[in-house]
Amino acid sequence: MKLEFSGSPMIKATREGVWDRLLDPDFVAASTPGVEAVDVVDPTHFAVVSGVGVGAVKVRFKIDVELFDLVDRQSLGMRSRGQAPGSVVEVVSSVRIADAEPGKVRLDWSATSELTGAVASLGGRLLEGAARKLTEGFWTDFARRAGDG
Repeated sequence: MKLEFSGSPMIKATREGVWDRLLDPDFVAASTPGVEAVDVVDPTHFAVVSGVGVGAVKVRFKIDVELFDLVDRQSLGMRSRGQAPGSVVEVVSSVRIADAEPGKVRLDWSATSELTGAVASLGGRLLEGAARKLTEGFWTDFARRAGDG
């Protein structure tokens, strides 16, 4: 099952401040529901353990995260591949920081997810709704928190 989401929250922060937050795996993890652990492999690779629930089904994923195509204070890509017993989720995201009104930036993001296995068999609407809520909730929380500092 393939899912695609995007958004463009405004953040009351500098481009540099938002960029620093995007590169901080602990800051990013704090906006991600269900994250249990983050292990920094190197500056662009992370190992994450996350428990996610959809309806009555709870799944614990081991996720490899890679940042790529980094353009300092402008854009980056993020590739995540998570495995749980009988399920695989792959997410490719792109993020772009754009100047907005004075004192604010716009964070243009898009994410394409590919789900296979037991998680994908949960059904289209239920799974899409849960994935949308998790994805949009993450970026909303990230934008709010990035603007706090």
